[in-house]
Amino acid sequence: MKDDFANLETEKVGRKIKKTSDSVSLLVRNFIDEHDEISSILKKNNKNITKAINKFITTFSDGGSIYFIGAGTSGRLGVLEAAECPPTFGTSPDRIIAIMAGGKSAVFKSKEGAEDSSIDSLKDLKTKKFSKKDLLIGISASGTSQYVLSAIKYAKKIKAETIFISCNELKKEVSALDIELKVGSEFVAGSTRLKSGTITKNVLNIITTVSMIKLEKIYKNLMIDIVPSTKKLRARSIRNLCLLLDINKKLSGSLLEDSKWSIRVAVIIYKMNIPYKKAKSLSKKISIVELLDAK
Repeated sequence: MKDDFANLETEKVGRKIKKTSDSVSLLVRNFIDEHDEISSILKKNNKNITKAINKFITTFSDGGSIYFIGAGTSGRLGVLEAAECPPTFGTSPDRIIAIMAGGKSAVFKSKEGAEDSSIDSLKDLKTKKFSKKDLLIGISASGTSQYVLSAIKYAKKIKAETIFISCNELKKEVSALDIELKVGSEFVAGSTRLKSGTITKNVLNIITTVSMIKLEKIYKNLMIDIVPSTKKLRARSIRNLCLLLDINKKLSGSLLEDSKWSIRVAVIIYKMNIPYKKAKSLSKKISIVELLDAK
């Protein structure tokens, strides 16, 4: 079989593991040294990450949805990012969506070969009703996953916005915005769950979090649209409202009860001195940042 992957930097053999008899302490130190490079790689990609955030914000503001698509570790990172947005930012599950090569079961058990299909991703996009108003973020550490590449090609064909995140240098342009996180060889050759996985998770965190700040889901480090589904999240809601309005816990709890546990609505009730129904109606129309910034 022809080896089309031998020249990929992430497939090359590094020199951090010199021999099996290396001490655990040395191996740990060498592993940590590997990850020290990640910060500088992120800084080199500042401009493109910023552009990715602007695409995310524009799509979301215009009513489109954000789709992460990937295979293997890359796909699981997309799943993780999409799953964490609703409880953290209060987004609807149909606005930030993950598509995994091999389907849901592949999240928990590897389905080798799923990444090689150039047809399945098109079926998956159509099943999820991906359209030209949406943004597709393809994730492939190797930059060679046919599942992801064919999805990007389809998205471009229907004139949807596209971003491609890879950890290898690309031979040609893949999407409207390619982000190349050139991490070099992995601690274990080819194991892209390591540096590649870590830096990809960092980039996805930055894209979603900064986007949500600009979309007014966050105010001065505080979550606004918490879904209070646990004791911890209810406690955080009370604490955040206290900090946002400079009020005590008793009043904060009372306001949250009145607002059906919506921090956003509670702020409007308090600031504008209006009843729940009117505050609820206004919550999607007014800027929460401008209201909180007002003297």
